[in-house]
Amino acid sequence: MIEEFILIALIFVSLIVVFLKDLLKALIVLSLSSLLIVIFLFLHKAPDVAITMAVVGTGATTILYLAIIKKIGVKHD
Repeated sequence: MIEEFILIALIFVSLIVVFLKDLLKALIVLSLSSLLIVIFLFLHKAPDVAITMAVVGTGATTILYLAIIKKIGVKHD
């Protein structure tokens, strides 16, 4: 039951990322989608993959995107 909820939430969160105009808000929602994937992997007894996804997907990728947004100087609407 919880797996279905996480997958449906992941679909909605992914659609929100696509339609957001503000890059910073999209990045926050993208991090949330990575977190949902991590929870899903933990529930399916793959803690090694989940920890790697948490570090790379949620951590390093978010920091990299934040640095890129800061460097290019995106203006918010």
